[in-house]
Amino acid sequence: MILSANDFENFTSAISGISGCDPFACRIISLHNSYHPGLAFVDYWMITGENGEIAGAIARNGTNFILLITEHCDLDEVSSFMRVAGATGVICGGEYELELFGSRSVTGAVLMRSTKFDLKDENTIKLFQPDIRSAYELIVRCADANFVPPPFEDFYVDVNHKLRHKAMRLCGIEENNKLAAVAMTVAESTDGAVLGAVSCDPDFRRKGYGSSIVKYITNMLIEENKCVFLHRAKNANVSFYNNLGFKEAGKWREYYFKG
Repeated sequence: MILSANDFENFTSAISGISGCDPFACRIISLHNSYHPGLAFVDYWMITGENGEIAGAIARNGTNFILLITEHCDLDEVSSFMRVAGATGVICGGEYELELFGSRSVTGAVLMRSTKFDLKDENTIKLFQPDIRSAYELIVRCADANFVPPPFEDFYVDVNHKLRHKAMRLCGIEENNKLAAVAMTVAESTDGAVLGAVSCDPDFRRKGYGSSIVKYITNMLIEENKCVFLHRAKNANVSFYNNLGFKEAGKWREYYFKG
């Protein structure tokens, strides 16, 4: 059964109780901590199993949905709920397949790291928080077919809001007063973080900035007792993240409707 989060006394604690450290739980908790359920563009639900036990969770941001699914969820019920709710995008664990008629899906690996990097042999890098527009412009320059950045206005409003609520962080490396590399957490919870938008300016590549910013932001998060996750597109950046010691911890699957 799918019930409104309003029916649960502590929605985020309930999610943590069934998931442990999980990237989809992290994303739902981060969204909930950023945007109160009373807002018109977000909603949150809990999925219960046959015996009334908590089995999963759902979050809506506009028409995009994040699903935390376990083996105790009724996938037919979840699929039907997504269709009725008017979802245009759904992301969940890759081991689960939903019946979303008219949709296409892409998959990739969920990578994880929970131990710090040894940085003693690297040059000291100082991270800073770049302004949102500069970060966005670099992300756009580095975008490929696996990631289409949202319009700047949407990006700015969301990132600015989440930064103020400490639900994400934005880090950069600068050389000669120019932003050379950027990375951000797209979601953070008490025990996890999802890393994304890792970008290195083409003019500064082959200098190790891409790997350095991943190492430094990862260490920062692990020092806060957070597991670090990232969603790698299928066959993309395989050697980059293998060399950084990230291990595959599962799969992600994203459904979308294309007109």
